[in-house]
Amino acid sequence: MAELEGRLGYAFRDARLLSRALTHASASGTENYEELEFLGDSVIQLCVTDRLYKKGGSAGEMTAERQLLVSHEPLKQAASELGLHDYIVYEGGVGEKALSSVYESVCGAIYADGGFAEAQKFVSRTLLAAHVSAPRNFKGELQELVQQRHERLPEYDTRRTGGSADRPQFESRVSVAGRTFYGSGGSKAEAEKRAAEAALEALGNPRKNF
Repeated sequence: MAELEGRLGYAFRDARLLSRALTHASASGTENYEELEFLGDSVIQLCVTDRLYKKGGSAGEMTAERQLLVSHEPLKQAASELGLHDYIVYEGGVGEKALSSVYESVCGAIYADGGFAEAQKFVSRTLLAAHVSAPRNFKGELQELVQQRHERLPEYDTRRTGGSADRPQFESRVSVAGRTFYGSGGSKAEAEKRAAEAALEALGNPRKNF
């Protein structure tokens, strides 16, 4: 299994988990991948949700994109690129759905063996990298821009403006080169990110004066 672990980018401490993740019910009535598939489905859902939330978008947009990403075709493609079809243990024959199922079970096995961080790395590298761009670091980009232009570093003033105890609302203003830009969000980090995004949109546009 060393070659497969190399493809997965993860070395199992308990090799039995990987073996079980690759075993179809036709080959074993009890020690097959179905429970790990169930676990992996939830882990993948969380990994995808986390990435989409960080990328940003409306709840409706994120829900629709998540449904697409966790559907059969993207998972089957990821499994095919990893060559998982060469390792599935079965008797008789299996349909192509087995590929997406085994991708989920392998993810579940990685989670069971190494925890969420390792499973998240696996999903990010093998599934999300091909379909979802990494979230932009607007604050970092803004700082880099002003440093290139030899201006003072951005200064943020972020305060809570309202909302409820479980759904607070924050507003942030960032001062850059004598100009002020605003952003709001459900956390201080989100508000500052939106303020930096607004500043970049204006200051990073060569048609606008810095």
